[in-house]
Amino acid sequence: MLITNPIFPLIVIIPVIVLVFIGLFIGTVRSHAGMFKKVIETVVTVLICICIYVINLRIMLPSSQATVKVPSLNVLFVMDSTISMWAEDYDGDNSRMDGAIEACNYIIDEFNGSSFALITFDHEAKVKIPLTPDRESITDALEYIYEPSMYVAKGSDMNSPVDEMSRILTHMKDKYENRETIVFFFSDGEETFDSSKESGKDGSKDDESGDEQDDESSEYSYASYARLIGLVDGGAIVGVGSEDGTTMKDGDGNDIYDPETGDLAVSCIGEESLESIASKVGLEYVHMEDVDDLEDIVDHVIEDATYEAELRDDVENKEDTYYYVLPILMILLVSELMMFRK
Repeated sequence: MLITNPIFPLIVIIPVIVLVFIGLFIGTVRSHAGMFKKVIETVVTVLICICIYVINLRIMLPSSQATVKVPSLNVLFVMDSTISMWAEDYDGDNSRMDGAIEACNYIIDEFNGSSFALITFDHEAKVKIPLTPDRESITDALEYIYEPSMYVAKGSDMNSPVDEMSRILTHMKDKYENRETIVFFFSDGEETFDSSKESGKDGSKDDESGDEQDDESSEYSYASYARLIGLVDGGAIVGVGSEDGTTMKDGDGNDIYDPETGDLAVSCIGEESLESIASKVGLEYVHMEDVDDLEDIVDHVIEDATYEAELRDDVENKEDTYYYVLPILMILLVSELMMFRK
């Protein structure tokens, strides 16, 4: 479909073209040239006016390809996908997961043209999307993060994504030396995975391991995140949820109860865990109550980013066509001038 974007409004250019035609036509009629030459001059005059009109229309052809400047960024999203992320205490009564996905989509929009990867984690980490420039793939993957049933959920191990993060970030650094690696880590910070149950379901766990478990303090260690220092150029550890917390339902609509008290379980944000992870990685911690809370960090990344030209086939573009007509107009004008001088 042809698209027009006139340089001057038609109400202005049409009278100008008419005046040009009248002036040239009168000059042709008054000349002492023969009839054949007058006909040729009249045809040339008409063609000049048509060319001026077409150029002014600025006819453009839609194109799906364009060379655009894109930020040289590889962005890794790390998403907590435990049941507590569906607790509804984000920005009113929205779920924490809704807030995290909204933030990811905001970042994708702001970093348009970058490449993205996605890791989700609960008691273990999974790479949902390896590094890809395909915007639709990453947004679809975010939309298809489902809340688990309490019968299969095993809790949250905040250390579980470290290995996959290290592997992907190392790949980014090794293969794309000129690109910055950005990490946005979304979680409510709750640590609920009981590794002792996982490793000793039959009660046969040895005494040495049991003693080691007893010796640990109630605080979790996130020293493993220090492995990521030097692999991350920017981003943030983002906490979602509230201090007061709220009750939860699982993916089947069942209420979640505290096994120790029998009361409805209340999930609260664990900011100490998230702040500890942020300090180990060397990123800023942000308690996100609204997507705007990430604006300063996103703006800072964009300001510091380098840009590269890239031919994209997923960008709406309009290609000008006036330069095809311009040489014809120049030839006609030269011809008109030569005939006028004779």
